[in-house]
Amino acid sequence: MMKMRKILRTIKLLIVTIGFGVMQVSAQTVFGVRAGGTYSSMAQKVEGTYRSGARCGFSVAGLADIHVYKRWSFRPEVAFVNEGGSFLSDYAVEGARNLYNKCNYYSIQIPLDAAYNFVINNIHLGIYFGPSLNFSLFGRMNTENQHVDINFGDTKSTDLKSFDLGVNLGVHVDYKQCFFAISNVFGTLDRRAMKGEGESSLYQNNVMFSLGYMFR
Repeated sequence: MMKMRKILRTIKLLIVTIGFGVMQVSAQTVFGVRAGGTYSSMAQKVEGTYRSGARCGFSVAGLADIHVYKRWSFRPEVAFVNEGGSFLSDYAVEGARNLYNKCNYYSIQIPLDAAYNFVINNIHLGIYFGPSLNFSLFGRMNTENQHVDINFGDTKSTDLKSFDLGVNLGVHVDYKQCFFAISNVFGTLDRRAMKGEGESSLYQNNVMFSLGYMFR
């Protein structure tokens, strides 16, 4: 009987401790939203020279800022992004005409950033960095000869791979509930679904300018 009471007390203590921890995390978590423009480019190396073709798009997102330790916080985000750019293909085929391809597509991006924050005259400044998961959904590719839908995951020359792993770097400036942020996501995986002989890898990069609001 005494052992049972001790076990029940231990279980109650664990429940209280876990509940207190959850409340503490919740109390130190701030949610927010943001929206803004993107400057997207697809980078490749052609005949020894790096080149990129860019386009403008948009991004909207929901995010959280979770205090971890002193000035450090965890800043995850779920964003809907319009991205793309342009690139050359068939340039390594002798006698062939280079094809100029323009991409316009939509993705879900999930940056998982660590942020370092500090305050100057009531203005909160932050620098954040971390991996960014990119899941491409749908879009179109325009060439000189055709306009086709991109089938992500297929292996045609007019398709792209559906997943990219990026590295996100950014800064944000907060004043009261509002903030301004600039971030740059560098893609690390080749997006070509099919690569011709001698063709280089193709990488997606995005620069984002955003205005947001934190529900403090």
